[in-house]
Amino acid sequence: MEQPDAAAGKRKRRTLAFAFLLAAFLSGAVFSLLPGGFSGTWHRLFSLFGLSDFSRNADGAPMALHVLPVGKADAILAECDGKYLLVDGGTPDRGEQVCRYLARRGVRKIDFVVNTHPDSDHIGGLKAVLEEFPAGRFFTPELPPDITPSDFAYTDVVDTLREKKIPAEHLSAGEELSLGKAAVHVLAPVRTHKSVNDNSIVLRLVYGGTSFLLMGDAEAEEENDLLESGAELRSDVLKVGHHGSKTSSTQAFLDAVRPRFAAVSVEADGNGLPDEEALGRLSRMGAVVSRTDVSGTLLYLSDGKQIIPKTER
Repeated sequence: MEQPDAAAGKRKRRTLAFAFLLAAFLSGAVFSLLPGGFSGTWHRLFSLFGLSDFSRNADGAPMALHVLPVGKADAILAECDGKYLLVDGGTPDRGEQVCRYLARRGVRKIDFVVNTHPDSDHIGGLKAVLEEFPAGRFFTPELPPDITPSDFAYTDVVDTLREKKIPAEHLSAGEELSLGKAAVHVLAPVRTHKSVNDNSIVLRLVYGGTSFLLMGDAEAEEENDLLESGAELRSDVLKVGHHGSKTSSTQAFLDAVRPRFAAVSVEADGNGLPDEEALGRLSRMGAVVSRTDVSGTLLYLSDGKQIIPKTER
């Protein structure tokens, strides 16, 4: 059994370590003095103080999907062959957290930023990200004026895009992007809906024989669009729509996807998310369900043949 003095000393050292890491992050001078650049600095600092950096589990993986723990919000990083796709950025107060994770991962430029839809828990954190990292292209769904938001979470990102001279491009079903050797298929929106959620950009990433379906906040109407479109939906990993709400992950949709792994980005705060019935439908499909509020960062690694899941805790 660890002695009280030893335990107290360990806690003190860990507290000092975190304080030093924070100071290092805020000081550009520190980054310039240590070899290896921004990414190298983070990794050296974590190693120096005996702290684990969960993001390093993706080192050496040909393709990786990171589902970040940003509360009842979404922030997802996909990487393949040194190329990066960021899907949403969480709420405005989570933007710096997302930036720190990207920095630890060694991201210097984000090739594609996709905002699935402009709710504050998906777009808000992108302001900080766009201010910190160069972005190749920025995508968002085309919404009718009557459901386009006017809150600060949305307008701040619009202003930042204007300042950075980054055009906001629209994505719709049938388009495709290349992320290294991974293909990014745009499955939705198929048509315009009255709700912002059902206008979510839905992406299916394919690497070799493995696949990942990212649903944004798509609910039953958009799931039905996907079923009627005839698009390939079968996927190994499903990023569950709308934080596991009862209005998403319908049985007919899950029958088409048949996921082996289901990632739920959520914070259980008494608001009914995630919904027990939705979780039950996923479990009955045989999917391994992981939640960010329980397991922290969710990581799915692919070699093109199989998926290896890892969780932060």
